[in-house]
Amino acid sequence: MKKYTFLFLFIFLLAGHIGTAQNLSFGPTAGFSVSNLSGKEDTRSKVGLVAGGFFNYSSKNWFGVGVQILYNQLGANLSSSTDAINLNYLQVPVLFTYYLSGDNSVGSFRPKLFLGPHVNFLLNAKNNAGNDLNPNGIYYKNTELGVTLGGGFNYALANKIWLNFDVRYGVGLTDAKQAPNTDVSNRALGVNVGLSFPIGDI
Repeated sequence: MKKYTFLFLFIFLLAGHIGTAQNLSFGPTAGFSVSNLSGKEDTRSKVGLVAGGFFNYSSKNWFGVGVQILYNQLGANLSSSTDAINLNYLQVPVLFTYYLSGDNSVGSFRPKLFLGPHVNFLLNAKNNAGNDLNPNGIYYKNTELGVTLGGGFNYALANKIWLNFDVRYGVGLTDAKQAPNTDVSNRALGVNVGLSFPIGDI
């Protein structure tokens, strides 16, 4: 656990250092995820909401890094009933992006690939009836570390204003549950759409 903590701390500090540059953008993003709990029996995929915002640093050519703050509904449906394990997180990904095109003109299309760590902060755990599945935090951990990877594109709608689209897959690297000797973590495929606006000279 300590090695993951130090790794994520280093990456967050690096992203913060890069963020002092002038080529910054920000904006809202929203979408959906299809999630399940790896390592837990009797579950099937569930669909959840993703919504939040982001700050990006982007070079004028090929590389970028961004920090996102997302409300992400994860968990799983139960196979044996109509109930569900609804794990609602504040998710903070730090994504390192490679753009397959360096064109920044209006109407340009920039495919991209990205990879980076994320931290999930548990907001609540409930079933479909709204009952608490984590009283006093005894069943699910407050934080989960993971990795996000994916691809998509940016499309220049106007000067310095971009439509962002991506498909991503998130994998939990640490246990989501408190119980010892378990290996239960979140897995989620997501689709997000956003708009970015400039801060400074992009």
